[in-house]
Amino acid sequence: VRHGKGKNTVDGKWTYEGDWVQDKMEGKGTFTYKSGASYDGDWVANKYHGQGTYTWPDGTKYVGTWVDNAMHGQGTYTDKDGREWVGEFYNNDGPGL
Repeated sequence: VRHGKGKNTVDGKWTYEGDWVQDKMEGKGTFTYKSGASYDGDWVANKYHGQGTYTWPDGTKYVGTWVDNAMHGQGTYTDKDGREWVGEFYNNDGPGL
């Protein structure tokens, strides 16, 4: 059972480096996908939950609150061209998206 700080890589598909609690990603950590996308922030029971930053391979980025793997709450979404959407996000949907 993984518990404490550590790093796990699965068949070159993804890597998680951060906190583990009873074999679950929980606390602070960074998850990087093979595509280059990544999430850096808070985790609860293997889900993005709390404050975090998700960066897509093209440079698009969301910085803000996450609930159960969804952009949910106050945040800033910046597309690859630098356009920003700032405000309340609800279940992955935001102002003007």
